[in-house]
Amino acid sequence: MEKINFVKTRKDAQWGVQLSDGRIIEVLNKEGVFVLRFDTPFNLETGEIYKKENEHSVTLNSLLYDKQGKRIFCYDQADVDFGFIRTMSDARLNGIIRKFKKQGFNVTKEAILHNWNAWGRDLKSGYRDDENGYHLFTPCGCNPFSLRATTLEDCCHDWQKTYVC
Repeated sequence: MEKINFVKTRKDAQWGVQLSDGRIIEVLNKEGVFVLRFDTPFNLETGEIYKKENEHSVTLNSLLYDKQGKRIFCYDQADVDFGFIRTMSDARLNGIIRKFKKQGFNVTKEAILHNWNAWGRDLKSGYRDDENGYHLFTPCGCNPFSLRATTLEDCCHDWQKTYVC
């Protein structure tokens, strides 16, 4: 019988769902493998995974919807969103840096401009800054311009890198 995996802390998995009682259900393990889909039915008391939903089952989706759990990650993160802006001025750059600094991240102009330039070409991007201990992500230009900083974690090395695609 297959069972869900509970981990002790948020650092024991890349992603998880923390229940209101404090238990953490592993979703994405430290190796980057999804171990439980959000629509997989399981018994919350026994941990048993079912093939289909029944009167004894819940899903991660239902737990989140009913506010009986929340998504957690092994890393800390901070987001700054702007909408569809057309220019990047020095004043805006300095404002972004200040916003991230208030949230504990020392984001640099180089990182912001790397992602801004990719976004302007409709590409997604990431920037890894080992010196300052963060990774900065921006989705492609079809989306509003936004920046997400995450603390660097060893188990996230496969995506916490500098790239444009």
